Amino acid sequence: MSVKFIKPRRKVTRVFIHCSASDNAKHDNAATMDAWHKQRGWSGIGYHFFIRKNGQIERGRDINKTPAAQGGNNRATIAICLHGLLKSKFTKKQLDALISFCHQINDAYASQISFHGHCEVSAKTCPVFDYKKVLGLSASGILTFTVHDLLTVQEGGVDTYVEVHETAATTLRHGDKGFLVKNLQQQLTRLGYHVGKVDGHFGKRTRAAVLAFQADNHLITDGVVGSATHEAFTDAEPRHIGDERKVATVVSLADGGSRIADASLKGGGTGLAVSSLGIMSVAGQFSKDFQSLKGQIEPIAEPFGGLTTIMLVGLLGIVAFMTWQFIRAGKARANDHNTGKTS
Repeated sequence: MSVKFIKPRRKVTRVFIHCSASDNAKHDNAATMDAWHKQRGWSGIGYHFFIRKNGQIERGRDINKTPAAQGGNNRATIAICLHGLLKSKFTKKQLDALISFCHQINDAYASQISFHGHCEVSAKTCPVFDYKKVLGLSASGILTFTVHDLLTVQEGGVDTYVEVHETAATTLRHGDKGFLVKNLQQQLTRLGYHVGKVDGHFGKRTRAAVLAFQADNHLITDGVVGSATHEAFTDAEPRHIGDERKVATVVSLADGGSRIADASLKGGGTGLAVSSLGIMSVAGQFSKDFQSLKGQIEPIAEPFGGLTTIMLVGLLGIVAFMTWQFIRAGKARANDHNTGKTS
């Protein structure tokens, strides 16, 4: 065994055992599982560990990430896969490695963890061999045997891997319309991904929400809702908004490169300066500031019959209104960022 178990930072309460559904020697490695799972739409291998026929344990998905292994039951779990299809072809080295490794995990959690087969939460026979007997599990999935009570594969009988394929979910993409899209939008909204109006139209905002959801759940970020993305919704957790994001301001967003925030600051700042100067000048009527401002604008107003105080006041009113709009836009941009509506 080549892997030493180290507890992940995330919460874990269960371990699930799987088999790869292949006895082909070319498939006896985690790299093949990685390729297969990418074909299904995941960002990579869904299992955390892969046990080869020779007993070697290979690392798969980062242990600190949720697996993509048993739909609807991925949260707070660790997924282990053994290479194999037929019950009679699992090796003693594999099962010895499984037992030893499961005891490592059990010890790390002070026996406050349970072990299960994929078949317990899905209409499949995976992992095909008698994992409960191999691990010496109680009815609730608790390890009862010691690591020295290693069991060998029982002789006789060949069990083929039987899998009940679920009906494929409808693929949804940008431009689609209908109640399925509306259901998708409701799911995204419930999890904290903002789609704008829930109207059954797969538009730009819905696609942006899908991309964010896929990134957060270790899926291929293509904006297309295929089988893997549909499956991820079964046990996805609400989107986490970081503390730094929650307290971001228009100024910090502008410093970070937001063009809307930057335009808001510049437009609002300029408008406030002009409005303040104009108001002060009008209040002083023929003060030097007023005469200076009037002198700058008069050439522009001359073709229209010259500049009057009333006209200047009206112009300043327009500037003040535009300034208010700039400030509102900046506040809305910051609020959208704080709540996760924008990236």
